[in-house]
Amino acid sequence: MNKNFYPKYEHRIAIQWCLKNDIKVYVNPTKRGLKVIINDRGKKIISPQYYTKNDANNKCWELYLYIYKKYFEI
Repeated sequence: MNKNFYPKYEHRIAIQWCLKNDIKVYVNPTKRGLKVIINDRGKKIISPQYYTKNDANNKCWELYLYIYKKYFEI
């Protein structure tokens, strides 16, 4: 990716919905790079791959929107 990502309105709605429902997506730094973690009400899923700072940020926005569409817009 490595492009600057500008969240749209739907991304902001998605993150609000996820946070209200105790679903968080965040970055965990390691020696080899950044891992993205999804914390779904205490159940953590860690990405198998490493990301750069920019790519990790983009992935977090992408995951918030994916989760929102999967659970809210069924």
